[in-house]
Amino acid sequence: MSTFASSRETTEGTIYSVTGGDWDQVASEIGSAKEERVVVNMGPQHPSTHGVLRLMLELEGETITELRCGIGYLHTGIEKNTEFRTWTQGVTFVTRMDYLSPLFNETTYCLGVEKLLGITNDVPERASVIRVMMMEFNRISSHMVALGTGALELGAITPMFFAFREREKVLDVFEKVSGLRMNMAYIRPGGVAQDLPGGTVAGIRELIKDLRKNFKDNTKLLIGNSIWIKRTKGVGYLDLAGCITLGVTGPVLRSTGMPWDLRKTQPYCGYEDYDFDVITADTCDVYGRFLIRMQELEQSLRIIEQCCDKLDKLDGAPVMVADKKIAWPA
Repeated sequence: MSTFASSRETTEGTIYSVTGGDWDQVASEIGSAKEERVVVNMGPQHPSTHGVLRLMLELEGETITELRCGIGYLHTGIEKNTEFRTWTQGVTFVTRMDYLSPLFNETTYCLGVEKLLGITNDVPERASVIRVMMMEFNRISSHMVALGTGALELGAITPMFFAFREREKVLDVFEKVSGLRMNMAYIRPGGVAQDLPGGTVAGIRELIKDLRKNFKDNTKLLIGNSIWIKRTKGVGYLDLAGCITLGVTGPVLRSTGMPWDLRKTQPYCGYEDYDFDVITADTCDVYGRFLIRMQELEQSLRIIEQCCDKLDKLDGAPVMVADKKIAWPA
């Protein structure tokens, strides 16, 4: 095999290009390789799926040409279990539906129970403010997992360390307020399980300053990284029509330019009284969803700051409805 090296001068120094006869052979074999289709069974337990999921892939080389999903391996019968539980016990089940968003699950369930009981307007304002604050912290925690694990999958380990460092601070807030870091069952029909411990609001104000600075550093770490951009721009493309067809919401939908956020379009828990922006992008890809999540972190901090102001004014107010048939002891 004949091999030679050529060089050229650039502003960054001398660059050498090495070629050889074997490269021509590799290039000629690419065409025939594309004609070979391979069916691969991935899962239902696989380290890259982050959950129990079966994927049946049809490959042409390294390109996935067809994919079929097998879901349901994590079905735990939560709905069936709650059929013979009290409405208070139901909270401990729904909080486990998604370990990254337990407080959202709890709130959704409790809002439904309160509507059925006809006590939606009886929920104390302080309880609603606490719910909003805890949910926004939960949003931050969830986005940190998305950023950290996503970066790790692409070979960037440093962002994962930074993201989980910030997430730990949020989990510390959950532990102080509810006694648990995950699956808190803190939000109850009629309000919340208990009021905030003394000094919580002051501590959160200090935490906001720390998180805001570190979020900016985390964003700078990736937003201009050429490898990150190449591996996320144009990847996972899903336009508005695709999102509507599949029923996709959240940052994926907002990455198509659709400003759909239930906090604005169908406000609950008093979100209509908070000042924040709905972040969108028009890329329809992974990079746009990354940008949306990073900017949503700042919006969550804005909302939490407003919650702190409201909580100072509502200090000492009740956090549960007065009806003892609903307000069971925590």
